[in-house]
Amino acid sequence: MFFLGNAPDAWPEGDSRMRAEISHQYDAGVLCETQTIPEAVSLSAARVANIDRLRILAAIGIVWFHTENAPYRHIAYAGLPVFLLIFCSLLTSQGWRGTTAEFLKRRWHRLLKPWLFWSAVYGLCRLANALHTGDAMSLRQMLSAETLLAGPSIHLWYLPYAFLVGAVIHAMNRWTSHIREETVILANMAAGTVLLAVHATGVWTHLGRPLPQWEFGLAALPLGVAVGKCLAIPSRDRGRLFLVGIALVVATECQVLHRVGLGNPVLPHGIATMMVCLAYCWPIRSDAVVAALSPLAFGVYLIHPLVAHVLHRIPLANDSCLIAIPLTVSVAALAALVLRRTPLRRFV
Repeated sequence: MFFLGNAPDAWPEGDSRMRAEISHQYDAGVLCETQTIPEAVSLSAARVANIDRLRILAAIGIVWFHTENAPYRHIAYAGLPVFLLIFCSLLTSQGWRGTTAEFLKRRWHRLLKPWLFWSAVYGLCRLANALHTGDAMSLRQMLSAETLLAGPSIHLWYLPYAFLVGAVIHAMNRWTSHIREETVILANMAAGTVLLAVHATGVWTHLGRPLPQWEFGLAALPLGVAVGKCLAIPSRDRGRLFLVGIALVVATECQVLHRVGLGNPVLPHGIATMMVCLAYCWPIRSDAVVAALSPLAFGVYLIHPLVAHVLHRIPLANDSCLIAIPLTVSVAALAALVLRRTPLRRFV
């Protein structure tokens, strides 16, 4: 249901234009902004293209998950941990050479400013809807703890959460800078598996939103750090070996939890971890379609509930999820493209 209402590859010689392109697209923040990528841990163009493909698929998966009565929604929800794993792994592998204040300022511009902007947009829409329908309960909910922590539309929880996660990873990068990558990988992989097991028990599901959403994303922090440290290992083959190891450990845990009846909650994490690890291991060159669509993924995530709310009033658009999902993605992507050509581009 939609919720409007309630590896250290070397850069190709002379490929400065590609380097500039990737630096522009890859903030180790949410999805894109200018950032210098340290030479020692820069990603190859093919690896970046693979991550672009995952971001596009993840955005589609989120829309799929939020489409009412769509089949396999629990699988489509893997899109969210895909976003989180990419976010955490890039933050970890790229690092930050400036001060903590500079880091937080950049995260403020990339994460919290869009959160405030879209909170205002969704808040006004929700207020207008409540006044039109006379829904006093909805008006009271706009002043609830959920709205203050996440925003007037629950999907916005990701932005302040990512800000906090980014601050934690920034601190971890500094604290572990003198520790071997392999040690950090093993420690974070162990922490990730423990958090997945806790999530599988469902102990947080009874708490008020956005705490269950935050807990859902918690395992992606150490797992993303582990994946990011794999990219920092000087030996590319050794880094790939650890990436495959992370994917196998998480897949095995998911299988074990499934056998004891606790597998469904962690299935999105298992799918996402395998997809991200494989994307970093076996790069595929980009193409014009991927390069054009990937910068729109963040905007699709932010805008799609508004689009779905409008399309929900059009009977033909709701006849089948095979129509609703691609139509919602397409309209949201078009809206993001338009906004990126205006002064509002900083918010998408």
